[in-house]
Formats: sequence, structure tokens, C-alpha cells
Amino acid sequence: MFVTDLDNTLVGNDAALLELNQNLGQHRKKYETKIVYATGRSLFLYQQLKREKNF
Repeated sequence: MFVTDLDNTLVGNDAALLELNQNLGQHRKKYETKIVYATGRSLFLYQQLKREKNF
């Protein structure tokens, strides 16, 4: 399981987020890793951010 905060951790550096998503995607396929995003955002704001940043 991979747990991370969103704001100023994953969100804030688009190039790093893209690289991390690629690496996590490979890791997920190989090890069936689950990803958990910890955030104080509402569900609506989280879904909006997810669409904007494509993660």
C-alpha cells in the first residue's frame, strides 16, 4: 500500500507527478499495490483535481 498526501506533496510538480504515476503504474501491475490519497479536500474538489492532473 502506498499512502500519500496530495497538496504540496504529489500536486505541485507536474513533471514529478507524471514520473511517479508511471512508476506506480508499473509497481501496481507487478505487486498489486494499492494507492491511497490522504487529503482534506472534499470529494468534489478531489475529483476535480484528479481530472485536472490525470492521476
